[in-house]
Amino acid sequence: MASPQDMEVDDANSAAHKPFTVEENIHQLNAIDKSIVKLMSHTCTALNSLTVTPPSSNNSVSDTDGPKPLSDPAAQKDDFRSATDSFLTTLHSIDVRMKRQILALEEAGIVDLNGNPRAEPKGGADVSLKPSGTGAIGNLDVGWLNSRGTKVEREMEAELWEKARTFLEKNRQDIKLE
Repeated sequence: MASPQDMEVDDANSAAHKPFTVEENIHQLNAIDKSIVKLMSHTCTALNSLTVTPPSSNNSVSDTDGPKPLSDPAAQKDDFRSATDSFLTTLHSIDVRMKRQILALEEAGIVDLNGNPRAEPKGGADVSLKPSGTGAIGNLDVGWLNSRGTKVEREMEAELWEKARTFLEKNRQDIKLE
């Protein structure tokens, strides 16, 4: 017998199988960003709970400078445990949502992380021009290509020759060439 909360699911039109829109992906990334801020807050809380308070003095830090650590070891332990549990829960949530975002990028054809080359009928691998997500496009490694360029080297050499020329022109009278 069906309950009022039960829904009929049509597999062809199920909302669970619809890809996220660009706007939804951006909202999810924004939520991940906010969760990362929460991670830092949980870390701060955990570290503050481990801090031992020095004896009170009249020249001590005012109450407006931040939360004061507890002096009760049992309370500190409970606060630390609570903060670390919250940290790990938030971290797991971020991990799951980041994996979803990576899968969305792969589904959209932006990155191809499977790394399995497709085989041609003649026995060779079919070269894909889609970025692999690891800095390679097809059989070309972009980092390798960039390291083979000489533009920066040529520009630096020209700069050094210009500096040498300027130096020699300034010191022409002091330098006597034989």
